[in-house]
Amino acid sequence: MKKTVSILLFGGMLFLAGCAGVNRRSESLHVTITPEKIYPGCVVVAEVIAPPGTTVMTGRLDYPGSPVIPMRTRDGGKTWDFTTQIPLDAFWQPGRYRVVVEGRGPNGSSLSGQTWVTAP
Repeated sequence: MKKTVSILLFGGMLFLAGCAGVNRRSESLHVTITPEKIYPGCVVVAEVIAPPGTTVMTGRLDYPGSPVIPMRTRDGGKTWDFTTQIPLDAFWQPGRYRVVVEGRGPNGSSLSGQTWVTAP
């Protein structure tokens, strides 16, 4: 009996020790970019749907030198957006580019999402 209790206690301690290193899982965000095909001079709107109460949201184009852009919310952290105009003198190689969005959920979890834009 004593041996069984010791084994159960030891197993329980191993379980708890293993849980201590578990990170909160990353939740997925719904990201849309309008228009999906971008040109110099066009106005781009990024919108992100997140869990209500999300506290921080940033976005960036996955391209060397692209800035990390803070997004804003008007409804308590459920919908986030950013609007900008692409400079007329912007230049990039034709192709598809990934837009990455990251945030902090209401419970401290990591949030992430992505979409793609096309540059002709």
